[in-house]
Amino acid sequence: MIHLLSSTISDLADYEGWAFLGDVGSLLMKKQPNFDSRNYGFEKLTPLINSTNKFEIEQRENSKGKTKLIYVRNK
Repeated sequence: MIHLLSSTISDLADYEGWAFLGDVGSLLMKKQPNFDSRNYGFEKLTPLINSTNKFEIEQRENSKGKTKLIYVRNK
């Protein structure tokens, strides 16, 4: 699971290594359609990624400042 997450983040990462979590989730589903964070005891992908201590997570506000966008990168 760690390798799958890591390689997916790498596939989507910008020049600083950050990838938008929404895109990571979409690509995970394409790579492995049966992947579900609930199978690992987490309701959502963010807590699952956070629990591994293998990735950095950053919240950014969008240009309008109304929503927070979550980005992740390999440590």
